[in-house]
Amino acid sequence: MMVTKCDLCKKNIKDDETITIRVGFSLRAELCEKCGVPIIKFLKKHKFILSEKYAH
Repeated sequence: MMVTKCDLCKKNIKDDETITIRVGFSLRAELCEKCGVPIIKFLKKHKFILSEKYAH
């Protein structure tokens, strides 16, 4: 089990609670669910979501 910190609020989060945003191969952000919700909404609105988990 890997414990990371949210890139926005710096809260410790477990690996199964993270939202990972990736751009290309090297850029990525690990966010907690609270910080990731607005970003997920934006990505869904502009049809940038590629993951099946959030596509519904």
